[in-house]
Amino acid sequence: MVRPMIPASFFVFLCAGPLPTRGYDFDVVVYGSTPAGIAAATAAGHLGMHVGVFEPLPMIGGMGAAGNLALHDGAPRTKLSGLARNFSLLNAAYYNVPSEVAQPESFVANASFYKMLNAAGVVEIKLACRLTGVKCRADGASIESINVICQKNPVSAKVFIDASYDGEIMTKTVDYTHGREATAVYNESLAGARIPTPSAVKVHALHDDGTIIKYVQNISGLARPGEADDALMAFQHRLCISGDEDRLPWKKPDGYDRNDFVLFERYIAANQGKFDGFGWPPQDMRDFGYPGPKKKYTLCCGISIAASDQPNLNRGWATASWEKKQQIIGEHTYFELGMFYFLANDPKVPVKVREEFNRYGLCADEFVEFSHIPPQLYIRESNRLVGDYVMTQNNIANPKVVPDSIAVANWWLDMHMTGKYAVPDGDGQFTVRLEGNFPHNKGTTPPPYEVPYRLMTPKVGTGINLLVPVCLSTSHVAFASTRIEAMFMSTGSAAGVAAQQLVDATAATVQDVNVTRVQEILTRRFQQDIHIAEPDRIVV
Repeated sequence: MVRPMIPASFFVFLCAGPLPTRGYDFDVVVYGSTPAGIAAATAAGHLGMHVGVFEPLPMIGGMGAAGNLALHDGAPRTKLSGLARNFSLLNAAYYNVPSEVAQPESFVANASFYKMLNAAGVVEIKLACRLTGVKCRADGASIESINVICQKNPVSAKVFIDASYDGEIMTKTVDYTHGREATAVYNESLAGARIPTPSAVKVHALHDDGTIIKYVQNISGLARPGEADDALMAFQHRLCISGDEDRLPWKKPDGYDRNDFVLFERYIAANQGKFDGFGWPPQDMRDFGYPGPKKKYTLCCGISIAASDQPNLNRGWATASWEKKQQIIGEHTYFELGMFYFLANDPKVPVKVREEFNRYGLCADEFVEFSHIPPQLYIRESNRLVGDYVMTQNNIANPKVVPDSIAVANWWLDMHMTGKYAVPDGDGQFTVRLEGNFPHNKGTTPPPYEVPYRLMTPKVGTGINLLVPVCLSTSHVAFASTRIEAMFMSTGSAAGVAAQQLVDATAATVQDVNVTRVQEILTRRFQQDIHIAEPDRIVV
C-alpha cells in the first residue's frame, strides 16, 4: 500500500548543523525512541548537536507509533504544546485537516516521527539495537559508552538520554526503584498494597478440584494493605482493531486451550449472558482526533474481572532479562488473541456475544510485518529513577509553582490494576477480585501541575551526564499521572535542550544545568508550556 508523504516544508525548524565531536562518537546518545526519545533527539538536533538514536525494537516511536497509542491520552483532556503539538500538526497535514491529530494511525505516527527527526538533522537511527552493557568513566559518576547489539564497538557520547520505558541505562548506573512503596515512605494515602475490591459480577475462582483458574492468583501472595511490594500496573498490547470489511478474523494463538479462558465463560454466565468486560466495543480512534475514513479502534483496558488488562502476567518484569521479557510479551499476546478467539468462537459463549465480536478483527493494514500485533507492549510502569527529589501523590494533589518547571502535566492518578486474586467470600467460596487500581473520583483527579527538571536528574555526584525523561523520579502513586506520552514529549524535549550545556561545556553536570536557559529555549524556540497560568499558586 503506497502512503503519501507529509510535505517536506511543514513545520520545520532551522537547523544550525552538528557541532564537531571530539573524542566521542556523538554529542548525545538517545537510547529508546519513545515519544520522549524522539522529542529529545529532535530538540538536540535543532540546537546543532550530533545525535545518535538507538532503539531496541525494529520500529521507532514507542507507544507513540510502535504501540498504537500515539498521544491518545493527551487529547482531548490535555493541551498539547511544543514538539507534541508539532507531531499532532504533522499528522493533521497527512490527513489534510485543520485541527490537531493526536491519535493518528500508527503508520502515520511513524512517518511523522521520522519527519521530525529528519528536519532536525537526526539521521543516525539504529533499530533492533538493544543495550547489552554500560561503561562508566574512571570517576564512577559519568558514563563513557554503551554497548548495543547492533554495533561492534562501544558507542561513546558526551551526554546520554535514557528514554527507554525500563530505564535500561539508568538501572546500570544510578539509584532507582520499582514496584509500590509502603504508605509510610512518602506519607501517601494511596501507596502500597490495597484491599481487593468485590466485583459487581461474582465469578467463582476455583476449578472443581480446588485449583485456581488461570489468570487468577492466590491471595496469599498479596502484601498487607499499605505495605511495599514489586507489583506493577497491568500491561497490554493496544491492539489496532477494525470494524471494516477488510478486517482480519480473530486468529487462534499457538497452543490455544479454551480452558485457559474459563474466566470469561464464567463472567458471561454470571452477567446474564452479556459481555461488558472492557468497555466493548473498543475505543473509537475518531474520539481522540483520528479523522480517517476507516473504522479503527484501539484496545483498552477495563476495570473488570474480564478486562483486557491482565495484571498477573507482568510479575518480575522490571528486573527480568531480555529473554524473560520476550516470554512475558508472548504470554500477553497469547492472552489477548486467545481471549478474542474464545469470545468470537467458543460454543459456550452466547451466540449474540460471538456475533458481536465477529463484527471486529485486527487491522489488516497495521503492523503487517509483525503479524498485525504492535511490536511495543504497553509498559505502563517499570523502573523509576530515585533522584534527590521525588514527586509524590502529595505534590500532585497540592500543586505549586516550581521554579525549575520544564513541563505541564494534566492527568489523573490513573492507576491500572496490579493484581487479580481468588479471595474467600465467607461462605466457603472463593471469588475473583481486583486489586491495585485507583477509583476515578475527586481525590484522584488533581488540577494541572508543573513538572520540575529535577525529576530527570540522578542524585548529585552520580549520573552526571545522564538524563532520564521517562522513568522519572516519582513514587509509584505519582507515576500513575506522569506516565502519559504527551507529557513525556515535553520532558524529552527538556532533556534534549539541557544536553546542550554539557556539550558546549557551560555546565559540568546535568545537576548543574542552568534551568532558566532551558526554559527560555523551550518556550521561545519550541513553544512548550512550562508553567500553569495561575499566579496565585505558592512558589516552592
